[in-house]
Amino acid sequence: MKAKLFTFILLAAFWASSIILPSCGKKEETTTVTDTTKTTQQNTQQQTQQQTQQNTQQETKKDSVKTDDKKKEEDKKKEEEKKKEEEKKKEEEKKKEEVKNEQSSGVDFAAMWPKKCAKCHGKDGKGKLEGVPDLTGETKGKSVNQLKQIIENGKKGKTDDDEDMPSFKGKLTDEEIDAAAKYVKGL
Repeated sequence: MKAKLFTFILLAAFWASSIILPSCGKKEETTTVTDTTKTTQQNTQQQTQQQTQQNTQQETKKDSVKTDDKKKEEDKKKEEEKKKEEEKKKEEEKKKEEVKNEQSSGVDFAAMWPKKCAKCHGKDGKGKLEGVPDLTGETKGKSVNQLKQIIENGKKGKTDDDEDMPSFKGKLTDEEIDAAAKYVKGL
């Protein structure tokens, strides 16, 4: 019986070793595979995070460029507005200078305008009758000397009744004609 018991113990030990040892090795392999899978997942996560960071940085750069472009456009608009304001100021100063020159001749044509010119050109110089030119726009391209010539010699009319602008030579003094041209130029 001892021999049978001994044989049985040996068989049981052999059987247990054949089951336990291979499963131990599989646990290590499973652990290694699991570790490899975890490492791969971690690498993928790190790559995803890096890509996300790069995308965020690129978007930030794009937004920065857009913001810079908007600022440049705003600055350009501001500069254009400043230039327009400066031009307006220059025109106003020029008109004031012309008024001063007009007054320095001793003739105030603003007082004469209603009697001599407003009948056709209106109080504001924009043309009261049809066909009469708007002196606030048409005279911008003409010099004071050209305007003096028109005032002195008159001009063919474009009105319905073909009434001409009369010549004021002999009706106004040279100083008054000079003051009239300067006044019209300042409209």
